[in-house]
Amino acid sequence: MATDFPEEIFPVKNLVNLLKLPKGSVTIKSNGQPAFSLQFKGDNVLLDIIDTSFFDFADDADNIGLFSKLKTAKKFAQFLNDNHLTFTILRKGKEALSLGYETHPTLSRLITRSNNIQIDSVKEIAKLKHDMDK
Repeated sequence: MATDFPEEIFPVKNLVNLLKLPKGSVTIKSNGQPAFSLQFKGDNVLLDIIDTSFFDFADDADNIGLFSKLKTAKKFAQFLNDNHLTFTILRKGKEALSLGYETHPTLSRLITRSNNIQIDSVKEIAKLKHDMDK
């Protein structure tokens, strides 16, 4: 079942090719310190968030409801799954959340109502949320 991902939310026409194309990693620095890194490993993309101040989402995130965020995450995870891609979010090197193809949600399926979103560590997600709220 293919999922249509709304273009107004995220332009996806060539996203699959862009994510599968590079191999290796890139680190983005802010004020001379690592902010985040992206690792490309074939069909797996890892986003390691080191300094959350780089992602100043506080104002925008407060205006979007939880269910709207979850709905968008579910659509994105389904899109990744349909294209055999996995996207993992890490916090300072520790896995927090995985979306897409190579996920095996157990208890998180009850929370997210998705077969494509896996909570790797509630502790790391909570720490990441706390870091972003600062």
